[in-house]
Amino acid sequence: MEEIIIIRAIDPDKNVFKTIIDVLQDKSVQVVEATSSMLSFGDIEIYPASRCVRKAGKEVRLNYGEYSMLYCMAKSPDRVYTREQLYYATWGEDYESGTNTVVNTIWRLRNKLEPDPRHPIYIKTVFRVGYKIVRPEKTQS
Repeated sequence: MEEIIIIRAIDPDKNVFKTIIDVLQDKSVQVVEATSSMLSFGDIEIYPASRCVRKAGKEVRLNYGEYSMLYCMAKSPDRVYTREQLYYATWGEDYESGTNTVVNTIWRLRNKLEPDPRHPIYIKTVFRVGYKIVRPEKTQS
């Protein structure tokens, strides 16, 4: 009788995966690795299936708005999003002029993810337009 074992886990450093393979060493094993839908930039990793965000391997707790806005921008690095677009992508509602919700959410994200929130390297402001995610290798001083 043939057994099939399916394991699905978030294992960025592959320690769990290696341990499982070591245990099954004497068995006839075929490893099929699923394509990861993980998004990353710098030391930030976003796992959409579990809504998990990690910075340098450690989980960062984000609220609904923070995660949704980060995920929206991370799907298309270097694309500039207006406040209206980010608000709608996050809450599915039209942006009300004068609200600081997007600005405050970006501020919280920078405080949680940036090495120096006052000089962000990931979440950039595009003056008079909006915000974008920049991959570190594309940052300019």
